[in-house]
Amino acid sequence: MDKKIEAVIINWKRPKNVSKIVIALRNQTVPCTITVCDCHPSDEFALSKRTLSKIDRIYRWTHNLGAFSRYVPLPSFDHQYTLFIDDDMLPGKKCLEYFLDCTTTIPKFGVLGQLGRIIDKDGIYRPRDITRTEYFIETDFIIRAYFTETKNLHHLLKFRWHINYFNEELPEDDLLLCASLKFYENLSCYLLPFNSDIETLVNKKELSTEYALSKRNNHISKRREFVKMLIEMGFPTVNSNGVNNNHKFNNEISK
Repeated sequence: MDKKIEAVIINWKRPKNVSKIVIALRNQTVPCTITVCDCHPSDEFALSKRTLSKIDRIYRWTHNLGAFSRYVPLPSFDHQYTLFIDDDMLPGKKCLEYFLDCTTTIPKFGVLGQLGRIIDKDGIYRPRDITRTEYFIETDFIIRAYFTETKNLHHLLKFRWHINYFNEELPEDDLLLCASLKFYENLSCYLLPFNSDIETLVNKKELSTEYALSKRNNHISKRREFVKMLIEMGFPTVNSNGVNNNHKFNNEISK
């Protein structure tokens, strides 16, 4: 069977987590190419030889860009779909199969996922999970694990330059991806319909969150600042209905 998905993981300071995720990806019901962006800072965080032997592609550097590191080898991603998955969640063995199945139901999308955010009507980002239902739910952002068409990823880099988003040492990678696809292609984000089979979950098991960037003191404030900037550009949030704002947001490209 041809591989349609490239699954991308970062190894920074949780090699034990990464090892478990690599095994889970290797045991999926549909095959995938496993890519690791390896930016561990010292030998104590290096991946074991056993784990390395199960990885298809490894890109190694030492400069830490946080979660944005997953995009560094972006020009090399060459499968129809790319799944970016955080290194603190263990997918069930049918996770990739379920993502693929859902693309036949909703062929036009920006990012698919199982965890997302909808901005409140006051325009403030709040870290509240959305309960999945039997239907696709449109969201403003997908977080932690994002499934997208690889052909659209170049928009992320273009958008970063367009908004001059270089002051942050650790860019908000998930928000940036979702916003860029809305900006250039008017593609929305969706939560997958709920499936009672636990093996379809992208986070069948939660792993260690030690060293997680989400634990930084200014994590929420940084995300709020970024969302505020997007809204000021005219980003059409789900709660704003996005009719007028969408025109303004997309027209920013002509400036």
